[in-house]
Amino acid sequence: MIEDGYHRAHNYLRISLTDRCNLRCSYCMPEEDYDFMPAGKLMQPAEIESISTTFVSLGVDKIRLTGGEPLARNDFPEILERLAALPVELSLTTNATLLHRYLDVMKTAGLRKLNISLDTLSAPTFLN
Repeated sequence: MIEDGYHRAHNYLRISLTDRCNLRCSYCMPEEDYDFMPAGKLMQPAEIESISTTFVSLGVDKIRLTGGEPLARNDFPEILERLAALPVELSLTTNATLLHRYLDVMKTAGLRKLNISLDTLSAPTFLN
């Protein structure tokens, strides 16, 4: 079991899959040019699986995939498939703009928890 300095047990792992996003929200992205992490420098699917397996062996039973926008990663289906083989509860935080591309993959993987980050339901507000 993973325990912090205050003797609290931790069974939850959050993995940020990328710093990229397909939106440019003012609070998240600077107005100036931003150098994103090159894809080759990000953890690859096998590395994500390996580190997750290590954490599971230490008592982690919940993994949340986040980003930027995790669905902006082309290899998202492979990552999800690899993690779905672990004895964990998988969840995802997304802006949902790419959700339609991956619904079948998520269903097959057994993803049952989805956190959709919405700034507004008003189109004019969103566009500002």
